[in-house]
Order: sequence, then structure tokens, then C-alpha cells
Amino acid sequence: MDENVIKVENLVKYFDGRCVLDGINLNVPRGCIYGLLGRNGSGKTTIIRILLGLEPPTRGQTFLLDAESSELSAKLHSRIGYVAEGHNLIQNYRVGRLIKLCKDLSLQWNDEFFKHLIETFRLPADRRVKELSIGMRAQLNLALAMAIDPELLIFDDPTLGLDTVARRQFLELAIDLIQQQGRTILFCSHILSDVERIADKIGILAAGKLVVDCPLEQLKERVKKLRVIFPESAPQNLYLTEIINQQIDGREMVITVANWNKQKQTVLETFKPSSCTEIPMSLEDIFIECTNPNPVSITG
Repeated sequence: MDENVIKVENLVKYFDGRCVLDGINLNVPRGCIYGLLGRNGSGKTTIIRILLGLEPPTRGQTFLLDAESSELSAKLHSRIGYVAEGHNLIQNYRVGRLIKLCKDLSLQWNDEFFKHLIETFRLPADRRVKELSIGMRAQLNLALAMAIDPELLIFDDPTLGLDTVARRQFLELAIDLIQQQGRTILFCSHILSDVERIADKIGILAAGKLVVDCPLEQLKERVKKLRVIFPESAPQNLYLTEIINQQIDGREMVITVANWNKQKQTVLETFKPSSCTEIPMSLEDIFIECTNPNPVSITG
């Protein structure tokens, strides 16, 4: 069995002559929480739809649980939980009826765990889905996805519209799940603080490319934002490669550099700065820098 639960190989996708995905290669190992990020229209949902066999690629291949995406069987689908933005459930059904329908259609169903989730979320079985709040619909959708006891969970902006308490509850459950043996999560979200809280590995899409693909802690080590003060006017060119951003104001320079290492530090020191201070960066800060018009590749 391949250790990578998700595999994307040279994936290309065109829509109306426009290249949305341009040669994407991506692996998600078993037991990993992978945060897939990108601005609106960057192709995150397209990758998920192709992975689930809902959309054909223009070129390339994708695999889930060792099976090619276009050939996923019902049995394989029963090992995958999917929660999408919007939580589109049958609006006129009462919660109890929807649960029964999903249970009858499922090849496997963990009744004990599902009841635990329903009690935790305090979901009313007698109310219609359309009468539930956005947060309650999200919780119901998550509970239904989890009831099949999936090996792989795919979340496409599932916390959008949830209040702070509901989002925290969702994330704590995700963390609990990953601690169970063999669980894997692909997590897309616009709320980067959520991703930063639970992800092991980060992928960032920009300009059709996967410009970042590495563990979160490694990403934070390799992207450095520095405030450098020089004795006189700051030089216009430091002759450093992979500068993501640079701002100069008199003696002060603020630079963001990708793939920071000792060699780059040595080059900077040849300019004899008066001081050099690292500016802490959150995942959101790094995301903004890495999705500029000229993104730099960071993989590992």
C-alpha cells in the first residue's frame, strides 16, 4: 500500500482556454493534515473535484487511496468523508429523516460515534434542515461525513460562516480525529489561523502553480522577514536571490526572503548593517507574501 493517500501527478486543467492548474504535483502521506491554500479562483476546489472524480483533468492523473480518481468505486467512496463550503443538504428534510437516508445509503456506519457527535452538537432531529443555523448545518454535515468512519477527510472551506465557538469545536474534533491511527485530512480554508492551528504540511497555489509544498514549521523557518538598518543609505541591491518583497526608507530596509540559509546571511553581512532584526510572521503573513505577482517556489 502506498504511504501517500493523495497523489497528484502533472495535473493540468483548462477552463475556456484559461489554464487554472499548470503541472501540479502533490503528495499527502497517511496521517497528515495538509492545508491547501490559495486566493479565490486559484484552483483549490478544482483540485478537490478532480480528486473526487467529479471533474476530468485536461492532462495528468490524480489518485485517492491507491485508486485513480476517475475509477473510484462505491467501496472506496465509503472510505472518504467530504465536507464542502455551503453545506448543501436536502433543505426540506427533517434532520432525523436525512440521517436515516444517509445511513441506509452508506456501506458502513459508526452509529455510536455518530450519536456522540449529534449529542455534542445538540442537533435537533425534529427540525427541518432549512430551519437550522449555518453553524448547525455545518455540524450536521460534518457528523454525516464522519459517521462512515472515513480514512480520508476532505474539507473544502467547511468553517466558512461559522462563529468562533463553532469553528473552535470543529477544529478540536479534527485534531481528535487525526490522533486516531491512519487518519488523513486535506483541509482548504480562507481562515488561515484555522489552518495554522491544525496543519502539519502546507501547499499554496499561485498563478496556476503549487509554489509552496512543505511542512508548516519548515515553511516558517525558510521564509524570513528582516528589518535591516545600515550606517548610511540602504543599498538598492543586496544581490540576494529569492527576495519576495523589499522596501527601502533611508537607512532602513525591510526584506522578505524565501529559502533563507547561512549563505544568504553571509551575503547580507558583507554590507555591514548596523542591525538586523527578524520580524515574526504568521501563516497569513507568509501566504500574502507568497501569492504576490512573482511567487517564489518553496518545497521540501
